[in-house]
Amino acid sequence: MVLIVGGIAQGKLDFARRELGVTAWHEGALGPEDCVYGLQDVLRAQSEADVLAWCDTHPAGVLICDEVGCGVTPLAREDRVWREKVGRTCCRLAERAEAVYRVHCGLGVRIK
Repeated sequence: MVLIVGGIAQGKLDFARRELGVTAWHEGALGPEDCVYGLQDVLRAQSEADVLAWCDTHPAGVLICDEVGCGVTPLAREDRVWREKVGRTCCRLAERAEAVYRVHCGLGVRIK
């Protein structure tokens, strides 16, 4: 499994297509494809356990997630909880991942 993180609109999906050969993805939900684009949106409705189960059934999968922990702390409690959930889930995914990339301005840097 590969995890790709980076800010919004930084070219994460283009990087996955270009460098990892991703040709099909599911956006904002866990689907049958081997790529999930918008993991942060998945985690609004589903649990970390659901994501880890998807990883078990997609060992060659690619997960693409916006960094949501930077900037102003959200006022709404549910947004703060969600932001924490995304960060902690990405930490667990990074531990399990074969590779982790951070993409900025369309350029990916392998951090694991």
